[in-house]
Amino acid sequence: MQDEQRKLTYDETYRLALAVAHDLRRNGVMEGERVILLMHNSVGFCIAFWGVLLAGAVAVPLNPETKRDKLAWIAKDCGPRSLIVDDALLSVAVEAVQASKSDVYFLTLHNAGLMGSKWIAFDAENPTSGEADLNDDLGSIIDRDLAAIIYTSGSTGDPKGVMLTHLNMTTAARSVSQYLGYVQSDIISCAIPLTFDYGLHQLTMATLVGATLHVEKNFAQPLFALSRVVTNRATVLPIVPTMVPLIEPLADRFDLTSVRCITSTAAALHTSNIDKLAKLFAKATIFSMYGLTECHRCTYLDPAQLAKRKSSIGKAIPNTQLWLVDAEGRRHFHSATGELVIRGNTIMKGYWNNPEKTAEKLRICPELQELVLYTGDTCRLDEEGFLYFVARSDDILKVAGHKVAPTEIESALLAHDAVSQASVIGEDHAVHGQRPVAFVTLSTADLASSQDLLDWCRERLEPHAVPARIVILHEFTRNHNGKIDKHVLREQLPEIV
Repeated sequence: MQDEQRKLTYDETYRLALAVAHDLRRNGVMEGERVILLMHNSVGFCIAFWGVLLAGAVAVPLNPETKRDKLAWIAKDCGPRSLIVDDALLSVAVEAVQASKSDVYFLTLHNAGLMGSKWIAFDAENPTSGEADLNDDLGSIIDRDLAAIIYTSGSTGDPKGVMLTHLNMTTAARSVSQYLGYVQSDIISCAIPLTFDYGLHQLTMATLVGATLHVEKNFAQPLFALSRVVTNRATVLPIVPTMVPLIEPLADRFDLTSVRCITSTAAALHTSNIDKLAKLFAKATIFSMYGLTECHRCTYLDPAQLAKRKSSIGKAIPNTQLWLVDAEGRRHFHSATGELVIRGNTIMKGYWNNPEKTAEKLRICPELQELVLYTGDTCRLDEEGFLYFVARSDDILKVAGHKVAPTEIESALLAHDAVSQASVIGEDHAVHGQRPVAFVTLSTADLASSQDLLDWCRERLEPHAVPARIVILHEFTRNHNGKIDKHVLREQLPEIV
């Protein structure tokens, strides 16, 4: 396990994590209590995460860029017993805890704390427990106990805390590492945030098989991140689709032939990105995957099918079952369009402190009489059972009585040679209800105008799906998970009318 400053064996990592666990217990953190991790990607995060779990507590990893008000809301919602915080984030953490009026017993820090008796200084990378005191007798937990709460934001409303048990996380790690073929000799270069379930599962999968995990702070400087892929001879590179345009202009500078496996999730991997990745990483196998925080990964496309079915998100991962439910509630396993339903041990326990939202997503399947996950995502199954993503339920636009999937418009725009990235949102309209508005970035400046792209869309889309406007941006604002931030696009709508 390594980052830019530190390299540890698994034995060293375990000893440090065990020391963290003892420190947490000594300072009052008991089984089942929540511990917020407000940390950037680092070996220290990995140690802290495993330490929390060894203590029998529940890890709550949060985006280190979380602002005070949101952090205060989450702290009030989950009631943490402790926080483990990077030095640079100390001030916002203190303000948030004070604003939330949470009964936090202590705040763990990397430097000396001067906040009074409730605040205890603590270094996650160099814990205070001496080795003579260490043992793993920290009580017992079972696989159905909570391991983590991951807060996820939808298009509206407050964040929801997805509760994941130890069984959820270990099942996902075994299933996904199985079809990706992770082995002990692999070197995984992870620039995906560890506070994002996709990043966090790189940690669990690497630990499961004993692979080397190189933790990159982020992908904000792709030149340096790619140089470390080469230096470390990385064999696995997890990405999200928005990283492809950042990699493409730089890849020719590097020998990337050590990479045997590219994985992608978080958003649909467009066919043009698949072609680019195949060219940039000629020796790599590309895995296009799909999932939700509520069940981690649930599908992947067999690389042998990639050339034939580039737009498919594949079939169910090992030890998972899926089907579609139509408007009448009937189950379909092929040749249908409907809401995706997931069955298996990867599906969440529920949303923390939110029984209403939990009841919406986790419902009894009449045929099986067991809880399954109703994702809210609209998908299509072809005659051979391959799945195709259509849209998140919150994203479907209703234009003059027609349902319009933003992905359909985005795919049409991305088929244009000049378009590098595209994102579509809806704006309210007095007559039509909603109208689609498209935002794009171009691969080459001045290669296409908004009018050119509108004409392109009119040739390829039904009239109700043609955007009312196409806005050309220099770059997209991305959220912490690397996705295009549609909240920012919605805020820009009044300015572009």
